[in-house]
Amino acid sequence: MSQLKVNSIIPVSGVPTGGGGGIVQIVSASQASGFSTSSTSFVDVTNATLNITPTSSSSKIFMTMQGGRFGMFDNSGYASEVQVLRDSTVIAKTQPSDRGTNSNGNTRASAALSRLDEPSTTSQITYKVQVRCIGGNGTVSVTGGDTGDILTITAMEVSA
Repeated sequence: MSQLKVNSIIPVSGVPTGGGGGIVQIVSASQASGFSTSSTSFVDVTNATLNITPTSSSSKIFMTMQGGRFGMFDNSGYASEVQVLRDSTVIAKTQPSDRGTNSNGNTRASAALSRLDEPSTTSQITYKVQVRCIGGNGTVSVTGGDTGDILTITAMEVSA
């Protein structure tokens, strides 16, 4: 997990009148080694979890999740679903978009999520990515074969 901490990053043109909005800290985690599950219930994706402690309860957290290759291996056309949680609360959910099916009926898809979260706390927050199979007896696999396929979750604290 990498982390950048600063008091504020202010645009070259300065902060807007009456505004804040500087980036206070950035925390990121990546799943680059591969992960798979056959569960129809959501399960945590290994290494796709991060912790961030806001410096102010008025701060917002801009959370993004991108990359990864979500493959569905079942030869039946079923899909997968991805969600991001703040602690135990779901803050974003999507079904990866289909990038094609091979001759064995296996699909691969990509997903990206972003959300401006307002946790209203200065306590540590955990953001994590979960995935599940939707129906069928398939296996969803999150691979990270090359740089473009690495699943990355990033949280940026934005001052209010």
